[in-house]
Amino acid sequence: MQAISSAFVSSGLPSVQTHIRTSGFDVVASGTVITADNNNLEFQLSHLRVVLLFVSDSGQVRIGGSSAVGSTLNLELYNFNNSIGSGTTSPIEIGTLAGRKLWLSFMVYALSAESSKTVHYTFMLGEPA
Repeated sequence: MQAISSAFVSSGLPSVQTHIRTSGFDVVASGTVITADNNNLEFQLSHLRVVLLFVSDSGQVRIGGSSAVGSTLNLELYNFNNSIGSGTTSPIEIGTLAGRKLWLSFMVYALSAESSKTVHYTFMLGEPA
């Protein structure tokens, strides 16, 4: 594999810088993660840490949160155990990064409360102040 990746890097292709915007937001991170278990998922954005905690109880699908401790925000995702997905219907404001409001959108898919989760996420920054 080393020979193939070295050949690709030296092929002379130009590097391409991507900038993604949606509805006035700058996308700073986006992707899909399959968790190793059904407990939590942690994101580190610069000095900020965002933890999604998956919790199952007898209630409805809902998002809870605790006050940020230092630079860590815990979001409790209750009953996000749906195979057709549960998530935000619009971005939610979760903090500030580089002097701009930080927003998060996500969808979570799971086969059961005990299974790993597939999470599609997008972190966005609002307009500069």
